[in-house]
Amino acid sequence: MTKLVTVFGATGQQGSSVVRELLKNGNFKVRALTRDPNSEASKSLKELGAEIVKSNDTDSKEAIQEVLKGSDAVFALTIAFVQNETEVGKKIADAAFEAGVKHFVFSGLAPSNKISNGRISVPHFDQKYLVEEYVRELSKSKPSFISSFVYAPFYYQNFKTFFPPKKNENGDGGYSISLPSDPNGKPMDMGDVDNIGSIVCEILLNENKYSGVVVPFSGGALTGPEIANIFSKVSGKSVTYNFIPPSIFRTFGFPGADDLASMFEYYNEFGVFHDFDKSIASKITKLTTFEEYLKNSNFKLD
Repeated sequence: MTKLVTVFGATGQQGSSVVRELLKNGNFKVRALTRDPNSEASKSLKELGAEIVKSNDTDSKEAIQEVLKGSDAVFALTIAFVQNETEVGKKIADAAFEAGVKHFVFSGLAPSNKISNGRISVPHFDQKYLVEEYVRELSKSKPSFISSFVYAPFYYQNFKTFFPPKKNENGDGGYSISLPSDPNGKPMDMGDVDNIGSIVCEILLNENKYSGVVVPFSGGALTGPEIANIFSKVSGKSVTYNFIPPSIFRTFGFPGADDLASMFEYYNEFGVFHDFDKSIASKITKLTTFEEYLKNSNFKLD
């Protein structure tokens, strides 16, 4: 029987990967939720065979429950920095629970506050984890409501947006990459966000196997200097690493700077996934390495 999967954030990086992989698999029908059904991203998903439905996570629980009617499974996520993720995530979970959804897959993150014994709180990590705890309780109250969880790493794609290599101002022709990732701390798990689609597809195909399971994925854990070396190797240009201590990064003042500084403090001491099992994802799909990602995306430095 073909399952109907409703995907939240369907035109975003995670959601679009999930939609495309499910449609490619052939065992699923996909209902793609989007704020703007007329966007180019929505149109491209429609051309692939997705049902496009207008929905906003600011909608009421009742409205969300309505768009979930008939869904066998849901892939849900919340968006950092722009919403109370715990509030939104619980509302989506309640709507799915009451709509009769059988399998709820949530994109979460490790509980930084719990792992650090209260010393480091990364809001967009801990808010997601509160959603995970809530969803697990829903599954306990009704075992037919199966829940599974996927944890994404630091995206390679962030090097095209938030942290691109920058040309040195001294005119030496070289570049530098600046991050609050301590070279003497834990290497940082990174990955291609596009890998999430294959992982979620496998989870949805084997709901009992992945019931209650967290699947973190990583294409490799690298230090800042190792990241710079790979940039140099692929680009043919000299790229050096510049460590910005989180305490300094925190003072930069842009929206989310404080949250990101805490995130890197957590990364530096505990690693992205701490002691969660990273081997599960590599048994599901081939995970893209950083070098492969740069080559596949035709990365170049001018």
